[in-house]
Amino acid sequence: MPIPEYKPPKEIQDLLDQRQTQQQGNQQRRRTAVLPKRSWIQRNPRLFQITALTTSLLIFFSKPIYDIFIADPLPLPPAGETRVPPHKR
Repeated sequence: MPIPEYKPPKEIQDLLDQRQTQQQGNQQRRRTAVLPKRSWIQRNPRLFQITALTTSLLIFFSKPIYDIFIADPLPLPPAGETRVPPHKR
């Protein structure tokens, strides 16, 4: 003996049909725009500024780097003297 298929009352069936049409409408929504990938600098501007400033100041106030690239070269010592006095270093 087959079991009869369940059929909800008309009011409930209308509500179910209405929800189903709404869900189908939602599935047909347009996709959001795909934006280009942002660089690390654009994503972290404050961290970039802090890093750049710190690196710049460390390079600017670094005595070995200053001596190599910016300072005037030391005069060559006389033939007999090979040691450079500390105040001229």
